[in-house]
Amino acid sequence: MKQLILSITLMLIVFCGFSQQNTQFTQWVWNPLSYNPALSGIKSYSEFKTMSRLQWTGFQGAPMSNSITYTAQLPTKRKEYFTPRHGIGAKFENDYIGPFSTLQFALNYAVHFNYTEETRLSIGLSGGVRQFAFDNTHMTALTPDPAVNKGKTVYSPTANLGFWWNGKNYYVGLSLDQLTNSSWSSIGIESQFRTHFLLSSGIKWTQGAYSFIPNVLIKKTIHSPITFDLTSYIDYKNQFKFGIGLRNKEAFLALFQIRIKDQFAIGYSIDYITNGLNTNTLFSHEISLHYSSFQTKDTDKLSCPLF
Repeated sequence: MKQLILSITLMLIVFCGFSQQNTQFTQWVWNPLSYNPALSGIKSYSEFKTMSRLQWTGFQGAPMSNSITYTAQLPTKRKEYFTPRHGIGAKFENDYIGPFSTLQFALNYAVHFNYTEETRLSIGLSGGVRQFAFDNTHMTALTPDPAVNKGKTVYSPTANLGFWWNGKNYYVGLSLDQLTNSSWSSIGIESQFRTHFLLSSGIKWTQGAYSFIPNVLIKKTIHSPITFDLTSYIDYKNQFKFGIGLRNKEAFLALFQIRIKDQFAIGYSIDYITNGLNTNTLFSHEISLHYSSFQTKDTDKLSCPLF
């Protein structure tokens, strides 16, 4: 039985190594900065957001992920309304999958060009460092294997590029993640970090105090099939949000968020796993906490809108 469990864990690690090099979050719709640096400083106030995810609960070696992002707009003297604005941001993430762990920290910079009062083009850059580690004490090979006889830690640079176009009721974003294809030569060059392409889009329909916002996030990397998240949610005055979604070939999603006054919000999501691992009704859970410096006394207006 122990050998069977270990074999399944090894297959899980290989699967994750090729398809989930990046951290994966269900609540990406409420924190696009987590995957696109062009959102840095896009709003006139600062924001601090965290997300924590426990994936495939009850499965040995299942992924655990955390993300922290911060963004603020740089003060600039704007002679005209359409003068470009600038923003900065920072992101910290860690990801644990069986004996593998990844920690990375990056700083962001973005510039925002207003073409009209409602349309904007944003371009962002991100750069930092990644620590990738293999802890051999978390696994035992069925047969002697020099690749798992000792731990290994590798440091490498990271670089991301993002583009974002939005109007009053829609947005389109493109980000290129992991532009530096670092090799894990001591573990296997076929498992090196590869560039990820992420295309996102959403549109908003508003009726009275309610808004309906469908979103899509399409992900592609070399040698891997296209995957996508479809998420739609209803927003009531930006005080309460509830939505459902689908991650193709993997899970059905449900998520909600409640705002506490204007500055704080807490969110929760659950994934019902539908892929081949769903032998014991697996779930993934995620919780988020948001803080912004924005405040409004008018409760009839949407506070802190995305676009």
